[in-house]
Amino acid sequence: MAIEQRQHKNLGVLMIDFSPVVREGLQAILNKDKRIEVIGDAPNEGQVLQYIKRARDRGQPVNVVLTETMSGKVDGVQATRLIKNEFPEIAVLVLTENPNDSYVIDAIHAGAGGYIFLKDMTPEVLLQSIHRVVDGGTQMTTALLRTAVENLIQNGRKTLAVRTAETAHLTEREVDVLRLMGNGDSNKIISATLGITMDTTKKHVRNVIDKLQARSRTHASIIAAQAGIVGNPINGLGKVAQSEPGSVT
Repeated sequence: MAIEQRQHKNLGVLMIDFSPVVREGLQAILNKDKRIEVIGDAPNEGQVLQYIKRARDRGQPVNVVLTETMSGKVDGVQATRLIKNEFPEIAVLVLTENPNDSYVIDAIHAGAGGYIFLKDMTPEVLLQSIHRVVDGGTQMTTALLRTAVENLIQNGRKTLAVRTAETAHLTEREVDVLRLMGNGDSNKIISATLGITMDTTKKHVRNVIDKLQARSRTHASIIAAQAGIVGNPINGLGKVAQSEPGSVT
């Protein structure tokens, strides 16, 4: 039985210095999903890379890191930056108690895949969010996206006009992909919606992120919201199969 359970645990999750009460609550939730293995709890952002490397050496690769934005011991923004610079394939989810937490935006700029408000978090939301970011989606509702954009503007970041100009050099198909990314859709959903293969979808996603100089899909989603393209209709769905190389016929 132990061997069978081990085979199901294919997602390694590492936490960074949550308070004992929050840590126990998170662990209890994560233990409900047999596909998830809790790797441990790093004491601070300075040691998180060591924990990831040691886990990898033990054959327990880390797929997702859970962190707070800012606490007495942890700088979640710096932790995100360190993790994404060294291990860009690892997803970072930021947990916060404050819906106006400006550090969340900084964490997204550093490469975080999304964030969750602790007050609104249910076991289902946390588990779905972990699988979502691993599958290439983002964890950000429309309301959170709107708050993020407002915070960016209020904090003196690039304006809507500038962001719109930045998206002008995207192809029509890349704009469609960005629009779906802004909705939080995974590669699988984008592929099905546009009628293109997964390989083509991944190529478009990478091109979008690179052209926008975004640190993550979530960061690109914020840019999409600032450019005003989130929620607009997708162009040319009826002619995708004929016009898109590598499309699904």
